[in-house]
Amino acid sequence: MNALLRKYAGPFSGMLAHLIQRITGLLLLVYLFLHVRTIYALRDGPQAFDRAVAAFRTPLFHLLEIALLGAVILHALNGVRITLIDLGAGYERQRRLFWIWSVGAGALIFLAGAIPLFLSSMLGR
Repeated sequence: MNALLRKYAGPFSGMLAHLIQRITGLLLLVYLFLHVRTIYALRDGPQAFDRAVAAFRTPLFHLLEIALLGAVILHALNGVRITLIDLGAGYERQRRLFWIWSVGAGALIFLAGAIPLFLSSMLGR
C-alpha cells in the first residue's frame, strides 16, 4: 500500500488530483440527491419534514456533515487549480498548485470550518 501512495506523491500528482476530483464529485452528487429527497418531504407537511430531518440529528450525521465540508472545499479548490491549468496558467507548476493550493489551503479552510462544526455538535449548541 505504501508503494501505491508513493506513486501518487511524485510526478503523478495530476492523476491523484483527477481521481480526487471525480470521487468528491460523486460524493457531492449523492449529497444532492439526499438533500432534494429531504426537501421533497415538505410537500407532505411540516410533520413529515420534521421526521426526515430527525434522522440527521445523530452523531454519525454530524461527522458526515464535516466530511461534506471537506469534500466541498477539496472539490472547489481542485476545480480552481484545474481551471488555471486549462487556461495555461501554471501548467508547469501543477504539482505545486495541487499540494499547496488544493491540499494545503484546503486543509486550513477545512479546519477553520470543521472545528466549529465539531464543537457545536459535541457541545450541543
